[in-house]
Amino acid sequence: MVIALAKEHRRRIKRRLQQRPDKLAELKAILLDFEQFCYRMLKIKDKSGAMVRLILNDAQRRYAAKVFEDLEAGKPVRIIILKARQMGFSTVTEALIYYFTSLQEAKNAFIVAQSSDASSNLFDMFQLYYERVPSVIQPMTRKNNAKKLTFENPAIRTADRRRNPGLKSKITVQTAESRVLARSDTIHYLHASEVAFWPAKKKKRHLLSLLAALSKEPGSIGIIESTANGMEEFKQIWDAAVKGENDFSPLFFAWFEMPDYRKPVPPGFELTEDELELKAKYGLDDEQLQWRRYTIRNDCGGDSRQFEQEYPSEPDEAFLLSGESIFDNKFIKRLKEAIKLKGAIYEIDFVKEQVVPAHAGELVIYHLPEQGKRYILSADTAKGTEDGDYDAAYVIDARTGEMCAALHGKWDTDLFGKKLNTLGLYYNTALLAVENNNTGESVLNTLFNTCHYPLLFLHKKGKLGWETNKATRPVMISDFKEAIRDELYDIYCPELFGECMTFIDNKGKAEADSGCHDDRIMAYSIALQVRQVADKWFEWFKKKQQQREESKHEENNGGAGWI
Repeated sequence: MVIALAKEHRRRIKRRLQQRPDKLAELKAILLDFEQFCYRMLKIKDKSGAMVRLILNDAQRRYAAKVFEDLEAGKPVRIIILKARQMGFSTVTEALIYYFTSLQEAKNAFIVAQSSDASSNLFDMFQLYYERVPSVIQPMTRKNNAKKLTFENPAIRTADRRRNPGLKSKITVQTAESRVLARSDTIHYLHASEVAFWPAKKKKRHLLSLLAALSKEPGSIGIIESTANGMEEFKQIWDAAVKGENDFSPLFFAWFEMPDYRKPVPPGFELTEDELELKAKYGLDDEQLQWRRYTIRNDCGGDSRQFEQEYPSEPDEAFLLSGESIFDNKFIKRLKEAIKLKGAIYEIDFVKEQVVPAHAGELVIYHLPEQGKRYILSADTAKGTEDGDYDAAYVIDARTGEMCAALHGKWDTDLFGKKLNTLGLYYNTALLAVENNNTGESVLNTLFNTCHYPLLFLHKKGKLGWETNKATRPVMISDFKEAIRDELYDIYCPELFGECMTFIDNKGKAEADSGCHDDRIMAYSIALQVRQVADKWFEWFKKKQQQREESKHEENNGGAGWI
């Protein structure tokens, strides 16, 4: 049993139904079955404004089943939902929260919507649940403010309230437009609705505040749900959930899972090539495709990309429309999906100067070093701020441009330098180019003065590293765009393509979208630039090695020749 029925309800049920054992058994069965509770106890307004029973559709049922599965496993419920528009997830989430809060004691529920109007709509939904629920399980309420339901004894006398306090539970609905959210109370049930559309400047702070206030105990519920809105904080939480980097379970619901999303097929209806592909890929019928066609034409201004964001068929599709992207994100998605070579995970042990296989590590190797081959190792360093980019580096084949390894993480500058030193030596003493902006100078200092790396790239005489400036950056980005667009080289890093999807034109400057990163793009762009002049560096290094060997040989032979 996942609910502990409050004394107020047990007392009332016993008083009213003690002479009706059949009705008592029926009520208990309803209270133990959430879907039956929705159907038998809750009312909603349908799209025509009529008052109807809440009947869960398949998508809502799958979502509710996951909530109860985690509850019965004794886990705090953490779910993030990526969905198509108007699939009824607010309705079922509010039904879940009402179920748990109105039947149990001392529970705090907190709901945040993207705007004042949206929060009013959600609160009206709660009020309707409360007003239409059968009186036998309708808790006492005291006078509330505009958007709060407080389940307590409204009696004026203190003695009456002490004798029968009520549930001492409450449901609070607020808007993300508020300056501050949830600074005091512990939250047992949280619903963050349409997070992708919260005010951009408040979103991160609000989420931090809400999740900090959310109880970590088993039985607590935290739901984050939204339609996509480009690449922002909701996308970051979703991606982290998919990768297992947080404790949120990712649930995706495609538009065609909504039973209402279909229209009658008109005479002479013929499918386009795109529609035939969709039909085959997802098993759609003509009525669903007619609804899609109608919605694109009338709701999305004829833009199929807008439809894919609002009504995605799969998760990645939802995020493809992002700002003024410098790439066609559909094309980038195809490149990402076409990657055939999956790398192996390694660790760099710079103390033992080894690169070793690992179950979890910062280095992904696609091709091990081959004797006689020349390699380029390029690196972009983090900016040294809390929200700055990561350290990133790539190894590419100097002759073919093929990607051989990818390094990504956050380290102190001296540690990053030592890792690069070990990795460069591992790849046959690769030509090592580190961006010398920001923290790069410190990394280069470690490589030059501590590690004495023998083949460091100089941007110009006396200046270690690669310099990204007003003159070099546009060339770097242009060559990078050409390499991606024309598929000039074999690229195996899916995360690099992921950054391409959030690389936008911001008033003429190509850079990462707000809240996103371009560290991999910059590291790879440096590799492409350095590769164009790499031959002279390798020849210089070859001559330097030959001179060193000749000098060593002369010292050894010369000493013996004078005897």
